[in-house]
Amino acid sequence: MRVGRLIDECINRGAQYADCITVIAKKLQVDYFNKNVIVSKSNSKVYVLKALVEGNWGLSVASEPNGNMIIEALRQASLKGPGSIKLAKRKPVQGGYVMCQKQAVVDGDGSEIIDYVKSVVSAIEKSGDENVRVAEGHVEASIRAKAMMSSDGVNAYEIKPSLIASFTAQTSNGETACVEVCGSGGFEVLGNINPQSIADEILFKLSCISKSKMLNPYYKGSRFDVVLSPHTAASIIQVVVENTLNAQNYKRNVKPLFDDLTIIDDPTLDGGYGSFFFDDEGVKARRKKLIEAGRLVSLIHNRETAYVYGVEPTGNGRGLAEPPQPRHSNIIVKPCDWDFKEMIEETKIGFLVDGVRSIHLIDELIVVEPEASLLIKKGEVKEAVKVSHFAVNLYEFYSNIKAIASSPLGSAPGSIGDCKSASYSPPLKMELRVF
Repeated sequence: MRVGRLIDECINRGAQYADCITVIAKKLQVDYFNKNVIVSKSNSKVYVLKALVEGNWGLSVASEPNGNMIIEALRQASLKGPGSIKLAKRKPVQGGYVMCQKQAVVDGDGSEIIDYVKSVVSAIEKSGDENVRVAEGHVEASIRAKAMMSSDGVNAYEIKPSLIASFTAQTSNGETACVEVCGSGGFEVLGNINPQSIADEILFKLSCISKSKMLNPYYKGSRFDVVLSPHTAASIIQVVVENTLNAQNYKRNVKPLFDDLTIIDDPTLDGGYGSFFFDDEGVKARRKKLIEAGRLVSLIHNRETAYVYGVEPTGNGRGLAEPPQPRHSNIIVKPCDWDFKEMIEETKIGFLVDGVRSIHLIDELIVVEPEASLLIKKGEVKEAVKVSHFAVNLYEFYSNIKAIASSPLGSAPGSIGDCKSASYSPPLKMELRVF
């Protein structure tokens, strides 16, 4: 059965709207640990049919289009009874889009990736001391083709190659440090980065962790100026944006924003890990400012929330295993004019944080467990200290920012379900509570 017929039959049987997305994916995964290399490949193909019936979504999934998909999608929607879902109008996306890659790897044997991972591990082992016990690397390269048709005229496809890599080292005491690399493209995502720089970053973190001293107990629970490294800032900002600027859970209680803060959601970012040409509702992707010069200008919308707010969809309706939700793509914090060294020099007493082990949202509190924390006194980085976690109220995060650096820009990958995302940020200086 053809995809077009699935959609037509849903409409003929009472659906107000229907669409079908086809996803074909190839993956190449390389895992290197304990001097062993494991290379694995996988292929997948899935059809996802969605039907909107009397204000409710019904969804069905199959490896090949068939009549049972129609029955299941309509059954799911009808079981819920009359609903209230309405969709904002949009111009149906049409055409084909292909993201370029300079060095394709998915259809190869993974030799380039294996050599690169080995070079990172070798650099860690050569540059580190005998305290470094284990170093490993994991890389997943994929190419994903997505096609979409809908009852109101969507007829488009996109092809996206992407790569994500994680490198980890562990000391004999069990302390670990990690560096992640991600982007859209082929091997060039890794190839443009010197393996030694990854090794140096990991070893710096391990050195700080192993040499860290106990935190002054009088500091615990108090607020301090904290300078976040680029990767640290990127990791945190992604969680904050998703929980404060998503139209589905927006609470209108974000405190006054830092005047120089500009945050952009850009699914069209060249090389962005969260990039795409159209979302899972057939809305063409576009760059949009969420916060501009400390002023909220837009939220992240899908078609349902756009209808509720009376605005145009922003092209952020994402999700296959469920009806598309409003989710970010590539979050970018616009650099300002502060120099990174200047941010430290202007700190009388505070901390420098490099790396994040975990980020948790507990009620309305963002809790960040750092990898490496260093004490700053009178504008100088003094010594590594053991910090359990830093914390800040979710809705006070933007107002607690005190400075935004001009460079360098760090990145952090993310994902919600089957939706890849990323964030990009220069160093930030802000007030956080330390524990």
